[in-house]
Amino acid sequence: MIDIHSHILCEIDDGSRNMEESIAILEKMEKIGVKAVVATPHYITCSKYRENNESKFQKLLTLKEEIKKREISISLYLGNEVFIDNDILTLILEGKVATLNGSRYILIEFPIDQPTSDLYNLLFSFCAKGYIPIIAHPERYRYLQTNTEEIQKFLDMGCLFQGNIENVVEKYGKSAKKLFFYLLKNNKYHFLATDVHHKDDILFKNFKKVRKRIIKIISLEKYKELTFFNPLKVLKDEEIE
Repeated sequence: MIDIHSHILCEIDDGSRNMEESIAILEKMEKIGVKAVVATPHYITCSKYRENNESKFQKLLTLKEEIKKREISISLYLGNEVFIDNDILTLILEGKVATLNGSRYILIEFPIDQPTSDLYNLLFSFCAKGYIPIIAHPERYRYLQTNTEEIQKFLDMGCLFQGNIENVVEKYGKSAKKLFFYLLKNNKYHFLATDVHHKDDILFKNFKKVRKRIIKIISLEKYKELTFFNPLKVLKDEEIE
């Protein structure tokens, strides 16, 4: 598995609380078969999560050094989970917001309860500049849970979808789980990722169950596409159909 959505960098957002927790998370990820992880700390312009990415890059380098010492065989890359607003495109062009491993792919987060005003125009502006928005965990957005016909609009404009696999064990509630399985069964996802935040995340205790349930629905071949081959294309900045 190559995980394109994680919060493993410590003391930056609501993810890992310290270096030891970051290492513990990666040790557990290695045990469940993760080969590479993109660290995607939150970037929200109007909050404390607006931090210079140079600082995040230094934390990533430090974490790389630590896991090398401990012989953890996971490759690490940098990105952001970007909360969408009118300033984000400018910040990307200025190099203040990170795409996934410097690629054209950018992980985008929406408000949970209601869509940002002018949402579609903002997404279109990303696409017009050559970026490809990957919508983080669409199953969690309540206005999509009750309005599934809106989903196709994002796909038609060139956005890709990343689902959180912990929905299998209902981490985000019944409505999110229901939409997750709807999107999974209808071949709407391009990626599945962990969105891991802490060493005690429910995923680690239930990973075999989660993996088995997903494969039963979409096949082992499709599971590999969503968890390895498509993420690998992101790291290489290659086209995804």
